Amino acid sequence: MLFVIFTAEGLQEAQQEVLANQAELWLNPGLKDESDLGQFEQAGILVHALPEETDAANEKAVMAALAYVESQSRDKDIFVEYL
Repeated sequence: MLFVIFTAEGLQEAQQEVLANQAELWLNPGLKDESDLGQFEQAGILVHALPEETDAANEKAVMAALAYVESQSRDKDIFVEYL
């Protein structure tokens, strides 16, 4: 299982489920740089940055980010933050 998260609010909302499932995280680059990810890293959760900043309100951009994550992962159980 993995999560694709674009905003700080989305990361906060998904936090407990990510931790409970030891789910891999894919984050907007700015979100990865600006967030305290220590709790995830201490839990052994892999945290990746998307290749470019994605506007979660732009469906086409979200689909492109999802396609990228799918190409980088074998896990097809993906949860995507939508606004």
